[in-house]
Amino acid sequence: MKADFIKYIQASLLLITLALTGCYKDKGNYDYNEINQIRVVDAKALQRIYVNQGDTLRLTPELVQTIPSDDLSYAWFMYNNSPNSSYVMPRDTIAHTRELVYRVTGDLFVLGENYRVTLKVTDNKTGVSAVRQYDITVANKYAQGWMFLEEKGTGADISMILPDNSVEHNLYSLLNPGAALGKPVSITATNFDVTDDLSTPNKRIYIQTENDAIELSSLTLTKKFDIGYLFFAKPKIIKPTYIGWASYLDRGNPWQRMGVAINNGQLHTNMVGGFPGIKKWGEAIVNPAGVYDYDIAPYLAGGSTYAATYQVVVYDKKYKRFYSVGMNALAAFPAPASTVFNMNNVGMDLLLLDSANVLDRYNAVMKDGGTPYLLQFRTIASADDPVVTIAKTAMNAPGIVNATALASSTLTPHIFYAIGNKLFKYETTSNVTTETFNLPAGETVTKMDYVKAAPVTGLQRLVIATWNGTEGKVYYFDISSVGDLGSNYTHVFNGFKKIIDFVYKY
Repeated sequence: MKADFIKYIQASLLLITLALTGCYKDKGNYDYNEINQIRVVDAKALQRIYVNQGDTLRLTPELVQTIPSDDLSYAWFMYNNSPNSSYVMPRDTIAHTRELVYRVTGDLFVLGENYRVTLKVTDNKTGVSAVRQYDITVANKYAQGWMFLEEKGTGADISMILPDNSVEHNLYSLLNPGAALGKPVSITATNFDVTDDLSTPNKRIYIQTENDAIELSSLTLTKKFDIGYLFFAKPKIIKPTYIGWASYLDRGNPWQRMGVAINNGQLHTNMVGGFPGIKKWGEAIVNPAGVYDYDIAPYLAGGSTYAATYQVVVYDKKYKRFYSVGMNALAAFPAPASTVFNMNNVGMDLLLLDSANVLDRYNAVMKDGGTPYLLQFRTIASADDPVVTIAKTAMNAPGIVNATALASSTLTPHIFYAIGNKLFKYETTSNVTTETFNLPAGETVTKMDYVKAAPVTGLQRLVIATWNGTEGKVYYFDISSVGDLGSNYTHVFNGFKKIIDFVYKY
């Protein structure tokens, strides 16, 4: 019995040994086939990429394969990856190509937002994929520069000259393909944030056309609101000439004072402050007689301090007089305010109302028939010194009553004006005019503006727009400390339509 048990144990051990030996000998009987491994390599992916809206995003990654395959598929997709975005934001496929060439437009990419762009490469033979991610920020190419409102056929468009002196044409139609502009009238912009609660506090840009007025997004230059939304009640007659904000200075910084809209010659106000809710332009305000019998020119004069005596001053073209603007009514000037001339009874046509070279002083270029006059007044007065009128001068300024454009210097005592292609400089202190420059024959100046500290250079500058019947041009003249234009312009820009108005976008 014992011998049988031993034989049984020996037989079992033999079987186990044979089984283990069989397993060992079976190792390596299977074939192992290597598959293609893919890596996507791009140094651009190591840092954030900034691309301007309207420009083309170009990405050219390198593919590294262990067993090169020509049967690959590609998918580029993106999603908003800004800090305030949701992690369930939709992912949009934007291309199926080896390299990405994609124009960044506002339908998917919003100015100022961050995005994650991903390339997925798949070997179709094996189904194995590799990915490479890029962090993209959409930069604001149009954050700053001169904006030109142009007449284009029966409508309008906008061009810009950027701080690097590059020119962008047809911007409005590019960014607003479904919201065409009508015949252009004017463009206005603030250099300070407005807290009207219509949208996020920011700088405001308004375009006035023959039968509408719109607010543009300062960030994207896309249309935000039309005149029907900017007013609590849409005016029955729509003929806007000005929409904007008067300001005052606080330690050198501009702050909003009052919104002013001029439509069909009537003045509307918009007040902001600590009270809640959306602030819009209300009904037209009345004149001192309590009626709407007036016609306001599209110019504003305003005091530079919060406590200015006359915070906003306008001119009535119909009755040829000045008004002080209140929240609910236009106000006449008190009798002691006028000595040199009568603010309440000027009796002349206004050609220009612009800041002078002394703080809180304004130059009003007038004409009485064919005779030009310079009226100067201030917006600051007191009980001890109530007079605001400063001077009334018969101007020795040949042809100024027929000027096509005028601008006043705020650093030197000069007023610049143009007749056809000729530029003139009038000195307010000496009452002397000099012809300063002749632009090319056939060009007519349509608009000019003075800048006391041009961006980048910091120099005084005169910006001039011309039209020769087929093309608009823009000229820069840098002005010396004594108001001279120099022997020639510093820059000329071509390719514009007829420029009606322009403003600097801050």
